[in-house]
Amino acid sequence: MDVKEEVRVKKRISLKETFNKLMPEWNEENVFIGQVVTAVLVGILTLVLILRLFRGGSKKRGVLLVGLCESGKTLLFSRLCHDKEVVSVTSMKESSGEYTFGKKSLTLYDLPGHERIKMAAFEKVKKLARGIIFMIDSATLQKDVRDVAEYLYTILCDNAIQSSKTRVLIACNKQDLPLARSAQLIQKTLEKEMNLLRVTQANQLQSVGEGGNNNRYLGHIGKDFEFSHLSPVKVEFVEVTTKSGENLNPLMAWLQQLA
Repeated sequence: MDVKEEVRVKKRISLKETFNKLMPEWNEENVFIGQVVTAVLVGILTLVLILRLFRGGSKKRGVLLVGLCESGKTLLFSRLCHDKEVVSVTSMKESSGEYTFGKKSLTLYDLPGHERIKMAAFEKVKKLARGIIFMIDSATLQKDVRDVAEYLYTILCDNAIQSSKTRVLIACNKQDLPLARSAQLIQKTLEKEMNLLRVTQANQLQSVGEGGNNNRYLGHIGKDFEFSHLSPVKVEFVEVTTKSGENLNPLMAWLQQLA
């Protein structure tokens, strides 16, 4: 071995000795434990990333504005999303827009209330619903109570709404009109009508079997229907006046809480 080669060998030995002094001695058991810990940490990190992606992609941000024609859905939609009043016209398709407050936002869907297409429009977007605002004309409820109750009953029975525990707000609109009924009276009127409707629906289910999408029994068996009996869907009532926009605070507070 020449002198240069001998110097290189001594340097390698010196480096190895220095490394051994700086690093603790690892046996096979220590190596195995290190591998297990690393695998666990990688697994936890992967699970966290998957959950964050899943929640971020599936979090519902939609609020459906539903109700019969002339109930004030489009005017409410325009005030919340565009901060202006528009002339209400009968629409044959849904409209969508962003309701923003602070750093949060919700997507509002103004659904048509025409008898022939309202359920088709609802079916199209119901899985996007984080909440539902059911608009009611407080001045004409007496003559429309059957249609209102049937529409509301169908929505509350829907499997998608039930499974996602969608919150529902009954907005008793047009409180500025002389014949407008209070939210409390409207609630009692609807409970009475839906109690009758529930009996009819139950009889129909018995005659056709248990198939279908809306085969749930709303409320408590053996007791008169009350909205407070509904579970897991929560139904609340507020009074609003969309025309002047002066009485929307309860509704907007509900939206902000929903977000």
